[in-house]
Amino acid sequence: MMKPSTSMSAPRTRRYVAAIVLGFCALWTLYSSLSRYNLDIHGDMVENFAWGIGWQLGYYKHPPLFSWIAAAWFSVFPRTNVFYFLLSAVNIGVTLLVMWRIALRVLDANQQVVLVACAVVLPPLTFLSTNYNATSAMLPFWALAFLFYLRTIERRSAFDAVLLGAFCALAILAKYHSVVLVLAIAIHGLTDRDVRPILATRLPWLAALTGAIVLVPHAYWMVQNDFETVRYASNQGDGDIASALISVIEFIVAILLYSAPAYLLLCLHRYWKDGLPVVGVYQFRALWRIVEGRALFALMALPVVLTIVLGLATNAELSSLWAIPFFVFLTFAMVLCLPGPLAARYPKVVPPFLALYAVLLLVAAPFVRQETLDVARSNSAMPITTIAEAVQATWRERTGRKLAIVAGEANFLANGTAFYASDRPFAIQGHSFAQTPWVSQDDIARDGAAGICHARKSDGCMKRMAKLFGRIDGKARITVPAVEGAGGPQSWIFDVYFRDPQQAES
Repeated sequence: MMKPSTSMSAPRTRRYVAAIVLGFCALWTLYSSLSRYNLDIHGDMVENFAWGIGWQLGYYKHPPLFSWIAAAWFSVFPRTNVFYFLLSAVNIGVTLLVMWRIALRVLDANQQVVLVACAVVLPPLTFLSTNYNATSAMLPFWALAFLFYLRTIERRSAFDAVLLGAFCALAILAKYHSVVLVLAIAIHGLTDRDVRPILATRLPWLAALTGAIVLVPHAYWMVQNDFETVRYASNQGDGDIASALISVIEFIVAILLYSAPAYLLLCLHRYWKDGLPVVGVYQFRALWRIVEGRALFALMALPVVLTIVLGLATNAELSSLWAIPFFVFLTFAMVLCLPGPLAARYPKVVPPFLALYAVLLLVAAPFVRQETLDVARSNSAMPITTIAEAVQATWRERTGRKLAIVAGEANFLANGTAFYASDRPFAIQGHSFAQTPWVSQDDIARDGAAGICHARKSDGCMKRMAKLFGRIDGKARITVPAVEGAGGPQSWIFDVYFRDPQQAES
């Protein structure tokens, strides 16, 4: 392994990294657009937007940062699937660039390219993270927090310490799981012989103070709302110890399986009887000798260990999706397994491998889309764009006003209408003003509201809408044909209940 350098890498390396990242953003925006009918199966992405435009300091399930980012993004870009997929891709693209900046300190120029190439074929950083949500939103902030931790160690700069604290806090504001990142950094700082002297300076206090300042508004919101998000997170546990132990095994196996595509790419750098070790153990030993390397090893291991420990402590069944941010650091371990001299073969290996990978994805995309429509699982085949347009058109024809507030039998109906309807109405969450504090009964009395119910469940849904709206002033039935080739119903029939706005009241 060549001696790592904090200076800029070779121009060729920069060009390769830039090309891979830009190609990644283009490929995954295109692939996602071709392979999906709706944004995602579970409706997380339209939920992000519906929450974000309320601009709250917290939401009933999660802290607010990823929803703010979605709302801010669509204050600039059109509210279409393509631009949402672009946001997802850019989120990962930023992560890749920060990973490369970290790699400047611990890998040689050839290994830096191999690192980024490995990252773009890992399922946690591709298939799983192109659903933009609280988990994938953590990625760039985990990478940035670690980068500025290294910079704080290297430069002893107050500026770097402030940014370290800020990015740690922003990671937590994306998802509380980021606490394991902060703990991992703290544990390394307390135990590493080269970092402990920094603890006697003002730098840790600057980082802690900055993080606290960033978190104070959300902490205030938590107190005001009786720690609602913490209670929601804690309710994800409460299983039994046997189930928790089984989930730990499955969690570890998932991490290993997720790593397989990167190891395939690394194997292609080998050639018969190359005379080098099967695993570059010497590179791990060399990296252990420098503080940046020991910090990296700590971040490879500790978040995984801490997640498992916390899961067992709460009897929570670990989800493999929780492993997504770990690959910001685990990818480095994969690259270190390849003996350094072999990384010089990347110009012959990486371009054809990534080109083949891209071709296979694009060829598969229409088939994936059709399979998704055929199965019609969850919300994957519901024509939500057309439904949103029909609800808005019916409302405007009735009232002559813009649609300001919408509710739905399911959150997906309300949130999808909030995203796709050009009026950008607020969506009431779970038929609850407590979950939607940016909408009140006074707002409904003034601006009116529309409630969307499946026709087959209309009676019970109507009663919920009447309770929510105060009264029902009218009803319309809309029928939306299913998308061609989709499984499930041949047409979607909804009853829309109206509370008229004040000026439209007779």
